[in-house]
Amino acid sequence: MSVPADRYYTKTHEWALPLGGKRIRVGITKHAVEELGDITYVEIRPIGTRVRAGEPIGTIESNKATEKIYAPISGIIVERNREAGVVEEGSEEFGAGEIERIADDPYGSGWIAEIEADNPEELNNLLKAEEYEKLLKS
Repeated sequence: MSVPADRYYTKTHEWALPLGGKRIRVGITKHAVEELGDITYVEIRPIGTRVRAGEPIGTIESNKATEKIYAPISGIIVERNREAGVVEEGSEEFGAGEIERIADDPYGSGWIAEIEADNPEELNNLLKAEEYEKLLKS
């Protein structure tokens, strides 16, 4: 399985894409999508929440399981992907977007959230594309 080389990866199958400055876009990998099956709901912690690398920032539900989504980097959650139906924890809103974007285009329009990183250099602690591909093969 080939993964985009322009981002960083976690062992828990999240990706982090630098957008410029300290802004980092976060999503789940194609491998995670395939393991989950049909995704039915995605919820993240509220905008403005401070998160630490490795701690849960949300949950993703599917017809097979409910799994946590982990922060690949420390910082503040500044955006969620409303177009893909991502909702804020504690909100009355039910995902109004096209949740299938997460499965159909996990590296593009199916991103989950954006984090304003405390220190973008933290990305160097994550896996590069080739390292992540090796992990998938092991």
